[in-house]
Amino acid sequence: MPTKETATWPPSSEELPDPEKRQEQDELPDKVAPKNLSPYDADSSKDSEDETKKERKGGLGDYFVSAELDADYYINLMLRLSASAYSTTGTKLIVSYMQLELQVLLCLFNNHAVGHESSRRFEEKVNHLVLYFVYLFVGRFVIGYVATLCICVAAARTTNSLRKAFLENLLRQEVSYFDKPDNGSPATQVTTNGYRVNQGIAEKLYTLVMGISLFFSSYIVALAVQWKLALIIMSIVPANILVIVVCIGIDAPIEARIVKLYSQAATVAQDALGSIKTIHAFGAQRKVVEHYNQDLQTAHQEGNKKTLIYGVMFSVGTFLVMSGTALAFWEGFRMFQGGEIKSIGTVFTVVLSVTLGATSLLLIFPQTQTITSASSAAAELFSIMDKPSLLDPLSSDGQRPNLCSGNIEIRNLNFAYPARPTVSVLQDLTLSIPSGKSTALVGSSGCGKSTLIGLLERWYQPTSGQILLDGCDIADLNVAWLRSNIRLVQQEPTLYQGTVFQNVAQGFVGRQLDLSREQQMHLVQKSCIAANAHDFIRDLPDGYNTYLGESASMLSGGQRQRISIARSIISDPKILLLDEATSALDPQAEKTVQNAHTCVSADKTTLIIAHKLATVMAADNIAVMANGRIVEQGTHGELLERDGLYAAMVRTQDLGVDAEDQVSDEETDERTYQDGSDRALSQTLSLQRTQSEAMAKNQAPNIEADLTSGTVGYSLLKCILVMLTEQRDLYKYYSVVVLASLIGGGTYPAEAVLFSRLINVFTLQGSEASQQANFYALMFFVLALANLFGYFFLGTVTNIIGQSLTHRYRREMVERMVHFDQDFFDHPENSSGALTARLSSVPSALQELISVNLGLIVNVMVNIVSTSVLAIVTGWKLGLATMFAGIFLIVGGGYVRIRLDQKLEALTEQQFASTASLATEVISSIRTINSLTLETSTLRQYSDILDAIVFKVTRSLVLTLIPYCISQSAEFLVMALGFWYGSRLVAAGEYSTTQFFVIFLAMVFGGQGAAQLFSYSTSITKAKSAANYILWLRNVKANISETEGNRDRGPPTDAVSVEIEKVRFRYRQRAAKEVLRGISMNIEPGAFAAFVGASGSGKSTIISLLERFYDPTSGSITLSEEDISLMSPALLRQHISLVQQEPPLYLGSVRDNIAMGLDYDPSEEEVLNACRQANVFDLISSLPEGLNTPCGSRGYQFSGGQRQRIAVARALIRKPRLLLLDEATSALDTQSEQIVQRALDEAAEGRTTIAVAHRLSTIRRAGVIFVLRDGRIVERGTHDELQRRRGVYYAMCLAQSLDQV
Repeated sequence: MPTKETATWPPSSEELPDPEKRQEQDELPDKVAPKNLSPYDADSSKDSEDETKKERKGGLGDYFVSAELDADYYINLMLRLSASAYSTTGTKLIVSYMQLELQVLLCLFNNHAVGHESSRRFEEKVNHLVLYFVYLFVGRFVIGYVATLCICVAAARTTNSLRKAFLENLLRQEVSYFDKPDNGSPATQVTTNGYRVNQGIAEKLYTLVMGISLFFSSYIVALAVQWKLALIIMSIVPANILVIVVCIGIDAPIEARIVKLYSQAATVAQDALGSIKTIHAFGAQRKVVEHYNQDLQTAHQEGNKKTLIYGVMFSVGTFLVMSGTALAFWEGFRMFQGGEIKSIGTVFTVVLSVTLGATSLLLIFPQTQTITSASSAAAELFSIMDKPSLLDPLSSDGQRPNLCSGNIEIRNLNFAYPARPTVSVLQDLTLSIPSGKSTALVGSSGCGKSTLIGLLERWYQPTSGQILLDGCDIADLNVAWLRSNIRLVQQEPTLYQGTVFQNVAQGFVGRQLDLSREQQMHLVQKSCIAANAHDFIRDLPDGYNTYLGESASMLSGGQRQRISIARSIISDPKILLLDEATSALDPQAEKTVQNAHTCVSADKTTLIIAHKLATVMAADNIAVMANGRIVEQGTHGELLERDGLYAAMVRTQDLGVDAEDQVSDEETDERTYQDGSDRALSQTLSLQRTQSEAMAKNQAPNIEADLTSGTVGYSLLKCILVMLTEQRDLYKYYSVVVLASLIGGGTYPAEAVLFSRLINVFTLQGSEASQQANFYALMFFVLALANLFGYFFLGTVTNIIGQSLTHRYRREMVERMVHFDQDFFDHPENSSGALTARLSSVPSALQELISVNLGLIVNVMVNIVSTSVLAIVTGWKLGLATMFAGIFLIVGGGYVRIRLDQKLEALTEQQFASTASLATEVISSIRTINSLTLETSTLRQYSDILDAIVFKVTRSLVLTLIPYCISQSAEFLVMALGFWYGSRLVAAGEYSTTQFFVIFLAMVFGGQGAAQLFSYSTSITKAKSAANYILWLRNVKANISETEGNRDRGPPTDAVSVEIEKVRFRYRQRAAKEVLRGISMNIEPGAFAAFVGASGSGKSTIISLLERFYDPTSGSITLSEEDISLMSPALLRQHISLVQQEPPLYLGSVRDNIAMGLDYDPSEEEVLNACRQANVFDLISSLPEGLNTPCGSRGYQFSGGQRQRIAVARALIRKPRLLLLDEATSALDTQSEQIVQRALDEAAEGRTTIAVAHRLSTIRRAGVIFVLRDGRIVERGTHDELQRRRGVYYAMCLAQSLDQV
């Protein structure tokens, strides 16, 4: 229906864009300077890319570059330097003072044991020295807090900048970059890789620096105390460093390959989840999972190569340090006996220093895996960021004329797509597009029409020839300036998540951006009125503030196209490009929009591409293209007189309606409602709508909570138990983990016992002392051998477990997601980008905890339990006192930190998902972003979300690090308590010195273990959230699914009848808007039925209900008298084929795409026969690789018509009993449409066909035509019957009439 409101064009002077101001607002500084490459030299570009790939193999160089990348580089550098200085200097000072204190206290206890010190004097000295441990606690707390805060804030800011820089670099790339199949998923790259980099340069980096500082500080103290003994032991240091460097050097390239494979797998998942209706319609869930699993399997094999590396890395370092401890005792005792060392305290200071060095390795080795992972993630990001752009839309280079007249000259233009350089698309094309005139391009699909649009927009560079704008080669113009003076409405319009207002407002430029919200809304409404979109927008639940969701999938194709038109004309551009801009509109809407175009484009240069010839009749010049050349030119009348190719196309589309016969809207409306049933329906509509709305309001909250909560609220322990019970095939590996952890954790109480015995050795004399020293030194070496084997098996087995877990859960998540109902994907929280990011982050978090970290956590827990038991058994008073006062303080602080982390995770999780969703939307519709010059506003929106996350994280860190740093420092309080209380017990004669040292050392090691446990708090927090998400996915049940009751129930194998009885329907996300209002119809077996009507009237919704993407709110749909709600969805869809209005293609070859709906591998002849029926055989035969030609990302290497013909072949090869054609030929030229239509007619023999069409010539031979308006059937009959009625259908025919009478 034409709108009753009018729009005034052009806008007033206040509303007009200011080109200079637009440049100021849209420009970004050239952070990435493109290299000087010839745009015509494909080889140079390829060489450059190869060079970039060679440079990025995932080494530590990428890690250090990532740590430097930040807009506020110097601020973050200072934060890092402060953190490193605090950490390194503080650790050295604390270790030095602690060793000094221990040495003095050890001498005190030894002197008291041999009677050289009175009990009273002994207690006084101990009380004085204990205070220094309290001071050490305060110092360690302050240093740890400041250093951790500095480095975590710096990491958050750096990762923030890295993510922004990555998306900016992606937006700077030329469009041909996105046509490649192996670029990976931006959602994974920008979210998961960003998280991995953040982990590597944040708290883990601080822990690593602290571990390294502790390692070297210990040896520095040892050198200062006794240089000769220390030098002997330090022989192990070069070996340790060599092991670490070699292992990381081997591991980093493997990890880089794994990251790349997971990114490629994510692209497969993202494409499938972004077009889930097609996946469901063709039953391709299994194939998607198999394709996804191929990359997972390869990554799994690569990951298994790391098994030996981790075994060596975990074991050799610990073995060397503990062997050094044995050597230190053995050599220290000999030097003590020989008189080179005067005091027992000297020996034990050196030995304890070496022991601390051993403990520090447990801080270093787990972090190396994180650093390697961060390096590999950074390598993938930098491999993209380092690539030079040939057509940088954010560059300030190029001319910017003060005035654009819009006169376009195309001279001898030749072009071939970079992905298919041997296939020439344009051949010596010459065309003049005068300023202020409308020029139309018509011709067969694939002849180069849309390619010319791409060259005008500078998405690609021509192979040769020129395109001149006002006499200037567009290659010399600034890209952003050029695109800001051009507006494009594409064949497949893209809308973004957000409201209707926000989508239309994306077309604002210049002064329009500074207008108030009210003024902008006024402009948006005027633009929507001109595009015939205002009426249906006003009927949406929230009008212009209605949220559209991903790809605005709940709007019809025509509604999306009208919003897209409004967005394009709102800035009053000088040049308007219309690429099948009204292909999805009904005839009446199309006529209204055409009239608006005529008004809007009065003084504009307009280039129209159309297959509906009625839309180009009024053009000043019509150019007919074939095989990349212009074969005819002239006005509509001139071309008809020539009786050439254009005239033949006109005759094919002519509906034979006399253009003089006009029917007013009022007459049409009157005839529409002469049917009593329709009138009765309209009278009862109000009451039923009210009831439905009330019911929807009551039910919607619970439904939405089920589909968007993302958690089942389980505790971490319960999640781990659930996960572990599922891994029965891995139990043998987990048993090895437990055994290895018992060895590793049991080392600490063993060390406590050995230390206490060795202290006693120094009080002995003669051969007994030598024998005891040799024996206990040997025991230390035996302990080192046990740790060698224990940690080797721990490292190897946990990698096997980790690779199996991430493979298993990634596959499970995809398998579950592709089987969910469409309702699940209609929620913005479940956009394809957000889900794809989850596919990477969730399994990675579980892998991190339930593999390597789980082994180390069990190790630490064994340490805590065993040392506590040893302390209590040896002396219950001191043991219980230190355990309750010390361990509980550490555990309490760590627990509070985990709880605070979990709250922060819950706060930021959804925001990270929204960034992934935004990045995915932007990259998947890069052509629209380019044409609207939305790069800067997109980056600003993305930046705002990330900045909000960083602000929350920074504010949260100030609080959460307090309990964490208490847990990391409390061991000094444990030492203070142990010495203070222990000295009293020893002085009172209740404990011997040996007893005291067993208890004291046990509790020191236990306290260190408890503190170390909570260094894994981030992993614990992430893993809890990840496990809950997977368990939640398992609880999400598809309402439309295969069950035991319907598994064998499907439609009959012969032609089916379709009965729709009183069907009403509303989308859950738009509960206030009823789309279908009591539809009833009957379609006989083998019949050809058609649905026509205004866009948004419910035609495509009926197709969705027949495919069971949704179930009706009320009423029933039956096939051959069998209710489809009782059938298996899989069996139902096996007998149905769907060709959609905007058919998606997927990564893989043409053959893969055509055969995706088959559960067997078809023969080549079968595939080629389907191609012949779809009139795509000649195209495929002309391609160098034929059926094996890759389709590229989303199939954009083919034109819209070519994609549609491949989709028709995909539908026909299934030999369906019910064929659903939802605008199946809207993107085809007249000749192709004729051939395909003939093939469809032939294929329709013996099957039922239902077509939705706006081009009425495609359904004129239908046995019955249903005319829909506002969700109701207002007319039905054959083409001739409906024309004689002279109602709605007749008016639609008039709108498309090509008669010249």
